[in-house]
Amino acid sequence: MKVLNYLSWAAAVIAAALIVLGTIAYISGFHAFGVVKAINFFHTANSFLLVVICCMLYRRAMQSEGK
Repeated sequence: MKVLNYLSWAAAVIAAALIVLGTIAYISGFHAFGVVKAINFFHTANSFLLVVICCMLYRRAMQSEGK
């Protein structure tokens, strides 16, 4: 369970960083990592947030079973 917790925290940090980069790219027009459109950062962050949600749901399901 600790590995799952670390995975969810890492994915959440990456998603937050991508959201910040997308916001900066949208406001200032700065193109980081060769990404031309800011929406690409938000699409990628969405995938990482989905990983976080799945990890949390799985962890809660395992706790309710008593494992």
